[in-house]
Amino acid sequence: MASSFGWRGIFVFSIIFAALGMILLWATPESKRDSDEPFHFDFAGLSIFIVTMVALNIFINFGAAFGWTSGRTLGLLATILIGFAAFVKVERNKHNALLDFKLFRSRPYAGAAASNFLLNAVAGTLIVANTYAQVGRGFPAFQSGMLSLGYLVAVLAMIRVGEKILQRVGARKPMQWGASITTAGIAMMGLTFLPDLTYTVVVFVGFCLFGFGLGIYATPSTDTSVSNAPSDKVGQAAGVYKMASSLGGAFGVAISAAVYGAFAESTNLAAAATAGILVNVAFGLLAILAIVTLIPKGIGRAEDEMEETEMAVSESYNQ
Repeated sequence: MASSFGWRGIFVFSIIFAALGMILLWATPESKRDSDEPFHFDFAGLSIFIVTMVALNIFINFGAAFGWTSGRTLGLLATILIGFAAFVKVERNKHNALLDFKLFRSRPYAGAAASNFLLNAVAGTLIVANTYAQVGRGFPAFQSGMLSLGYLVAVLAMIRVGEKILQRVGARKPMQWGASITTAGIAMMGLTFLPDLTYTVVVFVGFCLFGFGLGIYATPSTDTSVSNAPSDKVGQAAGVYKMASSLGGAFGVAISAAVYGAFAESTNLAAAATAGILVNVAFGLLAILAIVTLIPKGIGRAEDEMEETEMAVSESYNQ
């Protein structure tokens, strides 16, 4: 698209796709849960959250340019710390909170949300790998884009496979397998010392494994997050889980780009790309750790186990 329509065309198509999504949702039936309790939207929590997240993104992206000890950077850091503290305090005392921290009393839910955040943070790989392919290796935009085409195909092809594995062995194993395969694929893209043709093949295979692993991970993780929340909190649990995806992607891109940019100024582009890729490998390893430590063995394998888990979650939440 960048080659044929210019980079501005990407945003035009994004608007079109968003509009199509709104049209498809137009006739979707409502799924809200009936309740006698009054509902008041948490504008205070949302406002604090937005200010804190914006400050954190600016700090990551421009801290080096401002100077890490400059007044602007220290002011941003103070805003982040105060914002996080204020957000936690406000949310803990609200009945209709934007983020109900009680949801994270469920270890499976916490594991699914945390690993989801971290595996979406590896989106920074797309920025680093494609930037290096064009700037460091001289690939045109079209060729660089084609390198990542296998990622899309693999994700779409493996989502149903992840569902089938979930039904057979539970959620923990496919989540762990998916995160491991994704991390391995990302690591392959960091082999920037390879010659052009070899590196091109390795990056293409790496992108395929990247999507392959995410496709396996997606359904078991989503199922774990929703099925391990109290029945009257499923909507909020799903919303927080999805928010983890968006925040993970935003921070992953910001951190990866910042690391790549910092190394590119002081060393060669190949070393900068390797450093940026290693950041995403770290995200993948942390996701695996979250799955291994928080997701119980056998969860999601049978309906009776899920019913027992739901009862335990509800009791823990109410306590």
